[in-house]
Amino acid sequence: MEFVKIQSKRFTYKDKCIRLRGFGIGSWLNLEHFMIGIPTPEQLIKKSIKEVYGANIQNSFFERFYDNFVQEEDFIFLKNIGVNFLRVPFNYRMFLKDNDATSFNYGGFKHFDRLMALATKYEIFIMLDLHSTMGSQNPDWHSDNTNGVPLFWEYDIFRDKMTELWKKIAKRYANEPFLFGYDLINEPAMASWDILNAFYKNTIQAIRTVDQNHIIVLEGDHFSMDFSGLKTMDCDQIAVSFHYYPTVWYPNILNELNTREERKNKIKEGLQKLLIAKETLECPFFCGEFGYGKDCGEAETILELTEDTIEIFEAMNIDWLIWSYKDANFMSIVSLAINGKWMELVNQIGKKWSQDIEKKQAELMINVLEKNGFPDITDKEKYLMQFRVRAAIYAAQKNHIIKPELEKIDKESFMMLAEEFNFKQCDVNKELVKVIGKYFERNTDITLSKRRMI
Repeated sequence: MEFVKIQSKRFTYKDKCIRLRGFGIGSWLNLEHFMIGIPTPEQLIKKSIKEVYGANIQNSFFERFYDNFVQEEDFIFLKNIGVNFLRVPFNYRMFLKDNDATSFNYGGFKHFDRLMALATKYEIFIMLDLHSTMGSQNPDWHSDNTNGVPLFWEYDIFRDKMTELWKKIAKRYANEPFLFGYDLINEPAMASWDILNAFYKNTIQAIRTVDQNHIIVLEGDHFSMDFSGLKTMDCDQIAVSFHYYPTVWYPNILNELNTREERKNKIKEGLQKLLIAKETLECPFFCGEFGYGKDCGEAETILELTEDTIEIFEAMNIDWLIWSYKDANFMSIVSLAINGKWMELVNQIGKKWSQDIEKKQAELMINVLEKNGFPDITDKEKYLMQFRVRAAIYAAQKNHIIKPELEKIDKESFMMLAEEFNFKQCDVNKELVKVIGKYFERNTDITLSKRRMI
């Protein structure tokens, strides 16, 4: 049986070098607020639904949501545009409960099982990504963090349970031919290098007792942007994934006075700084996430930013994954129908909430604190504090935005909303397909079949 391997710091399949290009399937098995248009981390979104409709409706809704979000039609579409690589984030709560960490929910595997079957049928490589850990590995919403503090780094038991979880996953899928590998932890932040490296070492060792076939992927600190303390691991099938959102870390890129070429040069300069660590680690680097949302400007600007970033990656021989595949009309190639009921809910919520509104609210609260007793707060302290303040705001969002809007929708209508994530009901960004399609078509050295499904 053949698997993707690393040879001479390159990804190979059947002893031939391949280029991996594709998407992350965000907000499927790990909800993200800006992608579905509902504030707060996943656990508070689910709690809001439970409080409004009851546990049975909550469970039934999400089973329907999971089933509709990824179906065979999605793989048909992805295969047709030339995608060969998908990163699939998941939440540890698929398998473990916080109040009963000794038990294990094997039912969580059913989504992975279906995913692997589709990957094999359509010959698209899958990378599983632990996006949310016990205690949360970073302070932000996408690690399902409701307190703004990454407690994953404080408690051995959290890290040990995640190592145990990866071992169970690896044992089950050790012989899956189109499983690329395991992305051990998404965007660590505020970690001790000693603790992060120890977690990686222990988890690699645990996986290798049951799976010698698949690549293990490591990410750096500071949301996968810092690799300065990452140690070389005693394993030859290791890759490193960085995440690159230049408009987040270098917002002046979006200055309207910049020409397209100036903008592209700034993107390249930022990437070159990030990749300095590539020379010291003896393994391939690839981009596990990049993308541009509506907060970056008009549709034409977003297309230009995407194309220019891909051109830079291609010139530097960097494999890449776009964030993300499907969402509620923010930064995806497949979006929920603009005139659908889900987007109607999103638009109502959008009158009171957005990421920008939330950040401004947090900034105002910190400014009040600064003016009332803490005038010497540093910028670094403000940066760390804003995660905690935003976590406090989540409670207000849950009770005063999410629940009041859900209460306007009856149970039957709410259940039907899950159907709107079905590919057949979604819209395809045809302009983005045109922009990225030419790069997928360059995949001439891959030995996979070129069959077209529609």
